[in-house]
Amino acid sequence: MANKSEQIYQEILLQIKSGILDCNSTLPSSSDLSSIYKTSRPTISKVFSRLKTEGYIEGKQGGKFYVRHPKDQQVSKYIFGILAPRLEQDESRMILDSLYSEIASLANNYQFSLLWAGMLTKSQDIQSILNDVERVIINYTKNNINGIFFTPLEFHPYANIINKRIMDYLTLYNIPCILLERDYCVFPSRGKADLVSIDNIAAGYVVTNYFIEKKNTRIAFVSKSDSANTVALRTIGYKQALYDAGITKINDWIIQVPQIDEKVINQLAKLNIKHVVCGNDFTAMQLISLNQRINPKQKLFTISFDDADYAGHLSTPLSTYKQPLASIALTAVETLIQRINNPTLPIRTIYVNGELVIRASSGAY
Repeated sequence: MANKSEQIYQEILLQIKSGILDCNSTLPSSSDLSSIYKTSRPTISKVFSRLKTEGYIEGKQGGKFYVRHPKDQQVSKYIFGILAPRLEQDESRMILDSLYSEIASLANNYQFSLLWAGMLTKSQDIQSILNDVERVIINYTKNNINGIFFTPLEFHPYANIINKRIMDYLTLYNIPCILLERDYCVFPSRGKADLVSIDNIAAGYVVTNYFIEKKNTRIAFVSKSDSANTVALRTIGYKQALYDAGITKINDWIIQVPQIDEKVINQLAKLNIKHVVCGNDFTAMQLISLNQRINPKQKLFTISFDDADYAGHLSTPLSTYKQPLASIALTAVETLIQRINNPTLPIRTIYVNGELVIRASSGAY
């Protein structure tokens, strides 16, 4: 898995650059590392191969690897960390892992090393999640972390409380932070950290207006309960687009549910709604698939958000508002460096422009 190998690569590289693994040190075996990182030995072999190609280690696959410092090695100026607590069923993981990989790809150009701790938790218990987060933060401080990219938790009934406590930890340990993709506060409140994301209100407006311009006047918004605050912002944009078009009786059209099931399909049929704005791509994928099984005679048309890797490869490719991951990553890295070098800067919200990608799900073909 590419994202897992990137995480392991970055962590071993940090240990080499920071001197934790000094010249001629022996690396743990692929068997030991696969147990530590809970991944396959081929994934570890891929990491070893990359480190060897770049001149950081020497040795043979199946044997021992030793650290050696390449002549042209660039010393890291910063050490950054990713803090991304999430539940096992978190449907945003694919798009976020792609974002973190984009950040990691900037390490050499911006002279930073990246710590990327896994934060998957099977527990719904608030204190268990907070304990896991504090453990990661403490480990980061031991590695002299300069700043953190934080993606607030979603799909938890007490996500807002947990995220605020996490920010309290970062303040306690005096770690600069950039919020990625979403705030930890409910709109219109604003968190006490720089935020880099798309303008979710504008995105909600744009996707809804696309349907309106196609002369569709009955448009629902379907999302999962306990979604991130970004979905609430997208709903605001959805409402405003409808209001601007003179469509005001929409209260029954906003559907928030714990899961996408037969009840949602039946509710849409009862409302005579065929056009749906979905909170994200995963919801759109579930909705289309379920409708094809339950109510195949009435086709649903969707537009969603993110443009996850799978969005264009489904049997019905998804129309979606694309998250500009490379631009978000670049802006986040530059913003964090500015924050570290000038901590008195005012808190900033930085929007990066996304784009509407039209495919078959919206009825374009």
